[in-house]
Amino acid sequence: MDLRSRLLEWMRGGDGNFAEIALEVFAHQFEHNIPYRKYCEALGKSPQNVFTWREIPAVPTDVFKIPDIALRCFPEEETIGHFLTSGTTREIKGKHEFRSLDLYQASVKGGVVVTFGRHQPFFVSQRATEAPHSSLVRMFEILDNGGSWLIDADGHLNLDKFHPKKPAALLGTSIALLNACDEIPPIVLPEGSWIFETGGSKGLKKSFTPAEVRTRLSAHFGIPASRILNEYGMTELFSQFYKWGHEATHKAPPWTAIRVLDVHTGKPAADGQPGYLEIIDLANLDTVSAIRTQDIAIARGEREFILLGRDPEAIARGCSRGVDDILSPDPH
Repeated sequence: MDLRSRLLEWMRGGDGNFAEIALEVFAHQFEHNIPYRKYCEALGKSPQNVFTWREIPAVPTDVFKIPDIALRCFPEEETIGHFLTSGTTREIKGKHEFRSLDLYQASVKGGVVVTFGRHQPFFVSQRATEAPHSSLVRMFEILDNGGSWLIDADGHLNLDKFHPKKPAALLGTSIALLNACDEIPPIVLPEGSWIFETGGSKGLKKSFTPAEVRTRLSAHFGIPASRILNEYGMTELFSQFYKWGHEATHKAPPWTAIRVLDVHTGKPAADGQPGYLEIIDLANLDTVSAIRTQDIAIARGEREFILLGRDPEAIARGCSRGVDDILSPDPH
């Protein structure tokens, strides 16, 4: 069975050994992803001297923003689509290309920590036809089992379908849900309801901390904060990480792992100490599995972390000069 098939089987409920498969994925990407290979070689790393997943070089998320750099393990003609990072119209957006969404679909379905079951789902979101390059919208489409979509093609909140008759699952970005609070009168959702929120409140006139987001949503929709599920994800990753409102850590699916690096030394942070969050996501088979986020976190083992927030010194746009030089195409 080839590597892709084994990953799909694992994500769909089979068995897998992360330590072994991570090295296979790294070897595959080193061979087929030319920009990533150049990056690894500049760091003196290759499958010949990387013996554990902890040593796999991670690329900063800003690398996905470099023009003319395609971080993919397949030829351009096999590309069927791409996801784009959110941002202002002037900001350079990161692009994550794909030739198939089979691994993304398997990761979404295999990693989600709650099922709709008896719940009536409402998506405070557009459909993928209106937002084709949003990985989150595509995720909602994958999870949909006959739910109602509350944002129309013009981007307006449409409440005609928002009449929860049984325990509801209300899903959307933090911004969309907070905006909904301004348009939907306070309501007590049926007992057993829950809310999915993600993305933080950056972009609103007033910024809210994660705790303030939960407090406002809890009060407005009449459910305990412990029934609010926060998702940590990003366009550059095909897997997601979750925590309920009463929990301290985001938890990762078994085909991922996390590293936290000391901000001064770049070496693994001491237990309980904050540092740069890096994620190894084997669902990223066709691009790069090891990603350095722009977030600061504290590790709790290999698959849980306490998210502290964005690195205040993170580059807002473009890419660091050093990485840009390494990966830029040859002028000839």
